[in-house]
Amino acid sequence: DTHFWKHVGHSLTNAFRCFVRGWTGGMAAPAPKNAAFIGHWRQLSRFASAFALVADLSLLTLGGALKRKEMLSARLGDILSELYLLGAVLKRFEVEGRPEVDRPIVEFIMQKGYNRMSLAFEGVLDNLPARWAAAVTRVLAFPLGVPFQEPSDELTGEVAAILMRPSSQRDRLTPDIYLGEGHAEHPVKDLELAFELVTEAAPIEKKMREAKMRDPAEARDAGVITTAEFDRLAEAKAAVDKVVAVDAFPMADVSPIASQHDRNRTGGDETHREAAE
Repeated sequence: DTHFWKHVGHSLTNAFRCFVRGWTGGMAAPAPKNAAFIGHWRQLSRFASAFALVADLSLLTLGGALKRKEMLSARLGDILSELYLLGAVLKRFEVEGRPEVDRPIVEFIMQKGYNRMSLAFEGVLDNLPARWAAAVTRVLAFPLGVPFQEPSDELTGEVAAILMRPSSQRDRLTPDIYLGEGHAEHPVKDLELAFELVTEAAPIEKKMREAKMRDPAEARDAGVITTAEFDRLAEAKAAVDKVVAVDAFPMADVSPIASQHDRNRTGGDETHREAAE
């Protein structure tokens, strides 16, 4: 009884906390003192209290059956995972000294994470068997509806530009990734080499576009690019071709009915020949 009523008290306290944070849009939620991205910390606090509320109501209305309601329990797991991962993003930004160059990436990740959480919340609330529990959660936590906000095209383009050029920032964001070291040939090593060569060749291709030329040989002969630049384009193209090449096998090696296809094709050719005659 002691533990039960303590949990009831905790649930009521969290419901009130959820109400305050939800109706203020997260402005009344707590955040670490002097932290960067105060707004994101507050939104995580708001989502955390909403998650605690819907988890309590799910257990209250379903009990042990919640484990068998995998569409609900999986979505609750998605929310919890996003809370953990987004908190880790903000924590890493603080630990690494708040690098300004990382701000667009943090903003992008947080907005995408909010959307994934919102979709999971909608899935839970739409499928709770007890409709009153879903209604209570919406009134307390999301009075204006579950918030959705996709990252702007400008922010998306900025993040893509950061990740699509070699830089110390990109290396810092992707540490300890195996790039095929120690192997003369490795798919990831080939991919990274192609990435570097294509990036280096981008200014050369820009010169060709400005001259309205598409053929590197023609551009070289016209003096738009030098012989060295022509060779760099050829090297980049060869690297890209190697990366995008796919395996191809004779039909007889992969299909037990290859001979049947050959007969059908031959028969079709003879039919067309007879019709033509």
